[in-house]
Amino acid sequence: MTNITAREINFAVKYGNETLSIKGTVFEPGHIDAKLPPVVFNSGFTGGVTMYGQLFGRALAARGYRVMTYDVAGFFSNKHIRNTIRAGDIEITNVSLQDQKDEVLGAVAWARDNFGEMPVVASWAMGSVASLGAVAELAAAGGEQIRFWVPMSYTNIRKLQALRADSKAADAAILQLADDAAIPPFDTGTAATRLGYYPLDPDTQAYVDQQLGGYTEAGGADRWPGCTHVTAKSYKSYVAYDPEQSIEGAKGFPPALIIHGADNTLHMPSESERLHRHYPGDAGSNALIIPHMQHGQQNQVDSPVFKSMIQSIDEAIRTRG
Repeated sequence: MTNITAREINFAVKYGNETLSIKGTVFEPGHIDAKLPPVVFNSGFTGGVTMYGQLFGRALAARGYRVMTYDVAGFFSNKHIRNTIRAGDIEITNVSLQDQKDEVLGAVAWARDNFGEMPVVASWAMGSVASLGAVAELAAAGGEQIRFWVPMSYTNIRKLQALRADSKAADAAILQLADDAAIPPFDTGTAATRLGYYPLDPDTQAYVDQQLGGYTEAGGADRWPGCTHVTAKSYKSYVAYDPEQSIEGAKGFPPALIIHGADNTLHMPSESERLHRHYPGDAGSNALIIPHMQHGQQNQVDSPVFKSMIQSIDEAIRTRG
């Protein structure tokens, strides 16, 4: 068995006019394959090393990669760095894809400085939206680009709203709230949650609570999702954040492997297929739509579906990255 070590690091992130230091983790194999680029992994919604970062980090490190990952600001190990406010006796978290884009850029810069080369960026779900923004910003700057990009379960955030019972009414109601108003983290289809931040379909609700809650508890952190309320501003900003608008006809994008589960009922496979059609770099002949894969239910160490996905990522990096 490959000996894998994990070490904590700190890296700088420039959020607009403010630069902060946030925590990250590096997973490294006992024997590093010098031919392989480092990998930055970023996850979706509340995600990071406390959830899928440890899973993907160890799986890729077992194949010779150095993997840097982190919790996004406002959650878990970076809970009080930024994006949390108090109102009376409750804590409210602001979820910002703009901030998460800046975190990807900070992680890329850290990897470039500390590993001596630009990394691959692998991203999960909403993290793929944030990393697309980072990739687009690097392309527009015309400087050094990441080596390879692997978005998994990508979706246009506005399209996700179709899961709501009445998406137009919920949208209008949330837009009328003050930016710092507290709303539930999820719309799970009840009267109390209909103005929730992130809509969950019934097939995914049990999975996110049981599996992701298990990951975070095992990591010694708050139980997933790591927040009890999010700001109305979180919703307003995330439905407006659309980095796809800047990619049509663009240049300077890295090669990519776009991955999606064929049975994903939360983020639809057609979303990654659309991204593949419009992606301005080399994304291969087609998106990799994996049979029998749901949103993240198969993201487990011993799952044949997960193992197959890691093998596909490894092969794509070795041949095209």
